[in-house]
Amino acid sequence: MLSLTLPVDSFSVVALIATFLLISLGLHFSFGFLNIVNLVHGEFILIGAYTAFQIQDWFGSSLLGIVVAPLVAALIGALAEFVLIRRLYMRPLDTLLVTFGLSLVIRQGIQLTYTANPKQVDDPISKSITALGINIPLWRLVIVVVALSLVAIWLLLNQSTLGVRWRAVVANPELAETMGISSNRVRTSLFAVGSGIAGLSGALLTPINTLSPQFGLRFLINSFLVVILGRPGSIKGMLIASCVLGGSLGILQFHVSTVYAQMIVLLVAIIATRLRPLLQKI
Repeated sequence: MLSLTLPVDSFSVVALIATFLLISLGLHFSFGFLNIVNLVHGEFILIGAYTAFQIQDWFGSSLLGIVVAPLVAALIGALAEFVLIRRLYMRPLDTLLVTFGLSLVIRQGIQLTYTANPKQVDDPISKSITALGINIPLWRLVIVVVALSLVAIWLLLNQSTLGVRWRAVVANPELAETMGISSNRVRTSLFAVGSGIAGLSGALLTPINTLSPQFGLRFLINSFLVVILGRPGSIKGMLIASCVLGGSLGILQFHVSTVYAQMIVLLVAIIATRLRPLLQKI
């Protein structure tokens, strides 16, 4: 009789899929909706991670830091949109340059403040459970639940009045203005929400990773891969892309080194992006 035995740490594949989804949700708002090539996305993840570290250092609570982190990132995101990005929506190459420059400023500022030495944020729930012979770390389970909850919240918001306003501004800002919708406010709110989600993802992920000024760069490429492969603005596409890319990386890591696994996943993303228009015609 054929039996299937899963590796004891198989849940890491599920957690990695949730990680891909979580880090790309924030980019979904800025790149997917506002069409900003947001190279500062990784630094908003970094801001969330270092906010959690700083709050833990001040108050001794990593959980409090995780709560505060998205608020800080959203506030900085709203300020960046108001000061730097607002006048550049019709100039995509300029937004690329501005967000790249801002990412350098934030990263170097954090390195000057905290040094390049690695930091650590305590795992709020260090325990694990075992189900069906699979070890499930509880904090990784929390990450999975949060990622799915954010998707559910977005689907609800998308049907609300706020979601209608967001879509109206994205589709036709001039027409939305004639209906009394402030496109500037909507764009600021979209960028702030995306930045806040990025900050939340950084705070959630830092307890299971080593924190350094390069922390955000580790997630930037994968977040763009998910949004591009899933089609900008499509939550369903992001879910599928997260499963394909995160699942592939998680499974490959059982067999090859992380470097080779990431290279193969990048190749898969390139091939899938190339074949997607062909599959849509079938």
